[in-house]
Amino acid sequence: MNQPQQWTPPDGLGYSRLRAVSLTGAGIALVMMSVALLLGAIAAGAALGIRANREATEHRLLREQGVSTDAVVTRLWRGRDDERTPWVAYRFTSRGRAYEGRAKAPLRIWQGLAEGSPLPVRLLPGNPALNHPTGWPDKPMPPWLPYLPAAILASASCLCALALRRQQRLLTEGRPAPGVVTRRKKTKDGEMVYYEFALLSGAVAKGRGGPLKPPPAVGGPVCVLYDPDNPRTNALYPLSLVKLTKLLNPP
Repeated sequence: MNQPQQWTPPDGLGYSRLRAVSLTGAGIALVMMSVALLLGAIAAGAALGIRANREATEHRLLREQGVSTDAVVTRLWRGRDDERTPWVAYRFTSRGRAYEGRAKAPLRIWQGLAEGSPLPVRLLPGNPALNHPTGWPDKPMPPWLPYLPAAILASASCLCALALRRQQRLLTEGRPAPGVVTRRKKTKDGEMVYYEFALLSGAVAKGRGGPLKPPPAVGGPVCVLYDPDNPRTNALYPLSLVKLTKLLNPP
């Protein structure tokens, strides 16, 4: 790339260390999103953990203390999910009181049922509302499942924090360099920008940024901030999440 003669970095970037930075509106929004994702991870893990423990307990009680009775099928239908899950609703009597229940059913069994047909059910004598058809096993939530959405949400929160930390470090300690746009690539959110920039040693490094709206023109000059110890860590200036506030080392 052709380096511009007597290139001058934008105001505030002439000092490569200890710049004071603050969050932009997008940076504040990202912090709020990161906190919300972390709280969501905690809430999801706790709620699903309670549900998994309850289902495991109910499954154990039915297996160890349940008794069998005959129910009558009252309704058959398919769910609205992608798999169109088969469902069966039924009614039975225990100690002179009528109870209703419903359960997902294997398709091969569901196809052999009809409204009014008998359906063996296992129930808990002390709590008949806890019941399940005996023709197929009850499947409680796997004990590991509550940790999956919690881990996904926590990972997303960490990615937000890392993106913010990366920009904070670049703007605080990064070195400014002249760059030039080499090409652009369209995406659904804007255009990715690919660029080259000159290191202090005279070598040329590459980077990309975006999506940007509007993007700089191909061949146009840009300012790049890069990590002097690892030039592959770089970004176009100005950054989206952080901004300069004041110089700690004025001229």
